[in-house]
Amino acid sequence: MNCDTNGKGYKLRVVHLITSTSGGAAQAAIRLHESLIESGYDSKVISVQRRKNPVYTKEVRFQKIDKFRLYKSSALTLLQQRLIQAGGDPVSPISLDLIDWQDPDIEAADVLHLHAFYNLVSVKSFLVKFPSKKKVITLHDERLYTGGCHVSHDCLGFVSGCQKCPQVNHVFRSLVEKQKRDLGNLMSNYSNAVIVCPSSWILNRAKVALHELHGSNFFQVYNPIPSVNAQPFKNDTGGPKIRFGFVSQSLDNPIKNLPLLLCAFKELTNLNPEKYSLTLVGTSEKSYSMEHPMIAQTIVRNPAELQVVLSAIDVLVVPSTQDNLPNVLGEALMNGVGLIGSDVGGIPEVIDTFKQSLFESGDLHGLIEAMANYKLTDRKKLQVMAEEVFGYKTIADKMKTIYSL
Repeated sequence: MNCDTNGKGYKLRVVHLITSTSGGAAQAAIRLHESLIESGYDSKVISVQRRKNPVYTKEVRFQKIDKFRLYKSSALTLLQQRLIQAGGDPVSPISLDLIDWQDPDIEAADVLHLHAFYNLVSVKSFLVKFPSKKKVITLHDERLYTGGCHVSHDCLGFVSGCQKCPQVNHVFRSLVEKQKRDLGNLMSNYSNAVIVCPSSWILNRAKVALHELHGSNFFQVYNPIPSVNAQPFKNDTGGPKIRFGFVSQSLDNPIKNLPLLLCAFKELTNLNPEKYSLTLVGTSEKSYSMEHPMIAQTIVRNPAELQVVLSAIDVLVVPSTQDNLPNVLGEALMNGVGLIGSDVGGIPEVIDTFKQSLFESGDLHGLIEAMANYKLTDRKKLQVMAEEVFGYKTIADKMKTIYSL
């Protein structure tokens, strides 16, 4: 299938730009690339950093970056952490160009799709270079429209000004405001630049923050999730009746709020010691499995290993205090796994679409009730619905429309 907009069989050439192959943004970009290839696009992925993820290396072409530019970028990152950031969450209003804009694939592309720009490009350069090309930016965090805050914790102060922001040292609050204001003004001058949001939540916040842009510059498109052919393990072994799971790159990430889940699980198992089990997936220096006989702890090194874990649980619990729309929600649903999620970020819209269980973020008793009263969903039905919402063909078709505008 040729993805042409002029009826002459021309394959649209799309280049995806990512900082590294590590993290959710890179995973989403590479999966989108895979979905476009399946749909007949000429799609490529370019990165500048070889992080600890060999899984996707064959999908990505890495540019060679001279050591001086890498040094400048690393120094800038450290300075922003030490001088600008006041709290525990990253704030980085300034980003340098590491990427080589004279790359032949970039020069030949019809569409440049930016997925993660921190330590990769300045957004100004991305917009100004090659003015005739279609430019697409996917918001995997909030940095673009806040002026620097990667995670705003539902704060909307950046809309009117950041002079009281607790995450930014007061000397640099005007810099953050200026970055946000300048970007909005700059983007309003480029009608060929659009913003794609993986959730309606971040879409609505971006529209409010970047009010200089027309509504037609914004689109909501979920991150694509690959299909799962393997059947989930049946829970008919006489073991726990409900097998809960929790997945995070780091189990100790405070935003993911594992301690709340552990408290809820211990309360549940005090009443019904053998009715529930909990599998934790992610890195940690702690051994949670030593604290409770019904808790298992593991790490996964690639999507295939994650699929094995997901196929062996019934319900994924996502108790985050802040999140956009983590890829693991779609991955769980593709494996027929049900969801219990907190009411933050883009989580509620997926919970609502798939008629799963929602609780108020931070509410221990609400989480206990949701876990105790969860009714297992037909796994095959969830898989079919997930394919319709997150499947490669669905997402590729939506992106084809956006790229061709």
